[in-house]
Amino acid sequence: MFAENLPESVIKRLSIRVKEAGGINLGQGIPSFPTPGHILDAARLALADPAIGAYPNFLGSLSLRQAVIDRLNSEYGLTLSAADNVLITVGAMEATATAVLSLVGNGDRVGVLTPDYCNHFPQVMLARGEIVEIPMREDDSAWHIDTDKLTKAAEKGLRLLILTNPNNPTGQVFTRDGLKDLVSIASRYGIWILSDETYSFLNYGEIPAGLLSFYQEYERLIVVRSFSKEYAMTGWRVGYAVAPREMLLTMAKTHDALVGCVPKISQRAALAALNGPQEAVQEFVEVFTRRQRKTVSALKKLPKSISFVPPGGAYYIFPKYRLPLTSMAISDTILREVGVAVVPGIVFGSAGEHHIRISFAADDRVLEEGLRRLTRFFRHAARGL
Repeated sequence: MFAENLPESVIKRLSIRVKEAGGINLGQGIPSFPTPGHILDAARLALADPAIGAYPNFLGSLSLRQAVIDRLNSEYGLTLSAADNVLITVGAMEATATAVLSLVGNGDRVGVLTPDYCNHFPQVMLARGEIVEIPMREDDSAWHIDTDKLTKAAEKGLRLLILTNPNNPTGQVFTRDGLKDLVSIASRYGIWILSDETYSFLNYGEIPAGLLSFYQEYERLIVVRSFSKEYAMTGWRVGYAVAPREMLLTMAKTHDALVGCVPKISQRAALAALNGPQEAVQEFVEVFTRRQRKTVSALKKLPKSISFVPPGGAYYIFPKYRLPLTSMAISDTILREVGVAVVPGIVFGSAGEHHIRISFAADDRVLEEGLRRLTRFFRHAARGL
């Protein structure tokens, strides 16, 4: 069977192993906060609605779609339509899967700016597409889009280009200037761009450019966002995709075939998140900012065999190590020897080898202990070189 060849989720496997071992999970990116109270209140109120158990509109409730579009039109100065340009999905993962399955056919080449979120790869495989990695260049201060490699890939033909911004796993933030060349190349070769902007709300300085800022110049754009991380709603499973009308109609058919609809109570909660007070989001950002600084400070004290680019967004850091171990081997060794789960960089593409992803989404006590154990591991490993 084809599905037997899909890669397993290393992140979820590690999370299960570390839980069974009673260790510390710095692998999976789950916010440490509960869902804000006003969102829970809206869900409780929705339970009193006799129609709450009935199927909702498969595109998403019009009120939620309108709230999404109102925010985006205000943010980017656009005139997008709630009826034509947005689809409510079962989280960002279903949104990206729906986009890929709607665009990609057997043998179509799909460019992926790597390192990239690992679940995008099996989505391309499900569509029978060919993954074309376009590795970014890493220096001491940033990860850079390699426009020469992108152009060469485009010349051979690309149906779709996938990126995450802010990037998962590196935390790299792409600014408008940084994306301008990418959009120019895509426009020249007629390539669709899929931008996963799950962490668009979270940056530590430079604000990431949303791909929608180019929508009036180039329409072959699909933007995916989520309520999961911004509002501590990972278990509610609500996200959305924004696309041109004709593409959205195609995506709606794929969405209907895959999941039918998003649960109505989750949509009510998401509407309360968008329309309600935003102070909780600001508090989340402040806490993540503090944890980012704490993590950067801890890693700066590690031996010179470890280097990293300070993350500009999201809540991950992606250090590079200089030890004679693959990233799969070192993540297994770290879990076995000090009881901390980190994600091997290879799962994010070939550019991620000899890196590990560390999440600083965990609460302060867990994060501090995890960083102490990682410090102990790498200092001991450095002495063995």
